[in-house]
Amino acid sequence: MMNIFDHWQAQKPALRAALEEQTDPAGAVDQVRRALLQTEQNALAEMSDDVLRQQAGVLMSLLKTSVGLVDCQASAQVWSPRRQAERSAGRGGIALWGAALLMQLVLGGYCYLKGLALGWLIALAALLAGAWALVRERRRPNAQEDELRVVLKPDTERLLTLLDRQLRAIDRSLNDLAYLNDQLCGGPQAADAATLARAADLMEALYECDGEVRETAGEAARKLLAGLGLTALDYTEENRRLFNALPSKSETRTLSPAIVSLEDRRLLRRGTAAVRTDAA
Repeated sequence: MMNIFDHWQAQKPALRAALEEQTDPAGAVDQVRRALLQTEQNALAEMSDDVLRQQAGVLMSLLKTSVGLVDCQASAQVWSPRRQAERSAGRGGIALWGAALLMQLVLGGYCYLKGLALGWLIALAALLAGAWALVRERRRPNAQEDELRVVLKPDTERLLTLLDRQLRAIDRSLNDLAYLNDQLCGGPQAADAATLARAADLMEALYECDGEVRETAGEAARKLLAGLGLTALDYTEENRRLFNALPSKSETRTLSPAIVSLEDRRLLRRGTAAVRTDAA
């Protein structure tokens, strides 16, 4: 059976390609969560131990929730404005216009003083045309607007390396949890998870029977369980700690019995009961 890290490795190539195209940190987080969700589904589908599957689901949920907090450096690309250079060119043009207008003004005054009417009229016309051109130049809108753009891209390799470490840590935790679960269930000598599930299913089937059939079949089922070193308990106030309680508006009843060791009454498989709300 593949561990969670192996399933994660299968998701990495597609995730790496998606992150290379991603320019939004929030989008990168979403891509990572999708890959983790697919990893979780593939890994949990191979687990036969119900308890370990639930524990793995909790650990993966914690990792998916914390993806947004992962220390992920980002590279930035910045486009800076060019208005400063354009304004410098504009100021140079204004200086040239000013010099030309000054020369026209001097030429027009000279012609006026010498009585050259045509000369100073031409100079005056050139002066007015130059002033009008200068005003139009000043009013013309700038074709290029200032633009400052920043594009953040996640450091893909660093992010994947951090996630690799997290997934390896989850696998180590699951190995420890599997050992602890085995110890709590009585070690290798106790019935395996499949046997416990079948025992619970057998007792659940008896709940659908009525009258003498249920009593006769129940007695036979209890003897069978006793031969395996097991016993089934229905929900009561005294043993409610052995059950997962679901709220009920109408009645309290056992949905699935708790399976315990016949020898030392150790809980091997937690039961499920519908418990009336006012009695819970």
